[in-house]
Amino acid sequence: MRKSTDMGRLGDTLREARIARGVTLDQAEAATKIRARLIRALEDGDYARLPNPGYVRGYVSSYARYLELDSVALLNLYKAETGAGRIHEISLPQTEVAVPRRGQQHAIPARTAFVLLLVLALLSLSVWAATRIWRGPDTELPEPSPLIESPAPAEPDTVSAVARPTTKAAVKLKPFTLAVTVDRTGASWLKVTVDGKKGYEGTLTGGQSKSFEVAKNAEVLIGKPSVVTITRDGSTVKIPTSVSTPSVKLAADPIE
Repeated sequence: MRKSTDMGRLGDTLREARIARGVTLDQAEAATKIRARLIRALEDGDYARLPNPGYVRGYVSSYARYLELDSVALLNLYKAETGAGRIHEISLPQTEVAVPRRGQQHAIPARTAFVLLLVLALLSLSVWAATRIWRGPDTELPEPSPLIESPAPAEPDTVSAVARPTTKAAVKLKPFTLAVTVDRTGASWLKVTVDGKKGYEGTLTGGQSKSFEVAKNAEVLIGKPSVVTITRDGSTVKIPTSVSTPSVKLAADPIE
């Protein structure tokens, strides 16, 4: 059976009930799961140390049931002391929403359209004036002369023959044998080129000789012409003596 309260101060009522039951703050905390510091704040009426009123109402209800007090009466006492839970009706001024009349609904779009048309007209006038200034007074442009089609070139009656390049017949050359011989008592440096390639380069001594088959041309450089003999197919070739290192050039004869 819950004890009724005398509707006195909430904190005093809770403290007196706890002391009458011989319960400490720590024991009350263990039983209600409410921190001892919060219970003390309730008993001291120090609501500034408590959380928002929603939590406090829960604390008051749980603590009252634990102390076998009338929780409803204590909640009303809490509300009376703190003013929590009281909702004051505030009359808000009613605002009337002005509904545009049927004739006014299209006033703004029509005005906007008129302004746009006016702006476009001014822009067109400005462009026209600028064009007149740039072009100067109107002048009649000459009419373009009619296009005269040029006659197509006449096609030749006959197809011209494709010119074929004429090539000269390859001239056949008669190859020959080139021989270079050094006297038995002498020695000479020689360089022989046959058909664009080196055939020999070195020194021949007493009685030595070299023979070469020539298809197109040959050239012989001679270090000491006085001891060298050159023959072509067995016929002796004259060696110039006006220079220190004469050169003898030979070419193949064409076949008739």
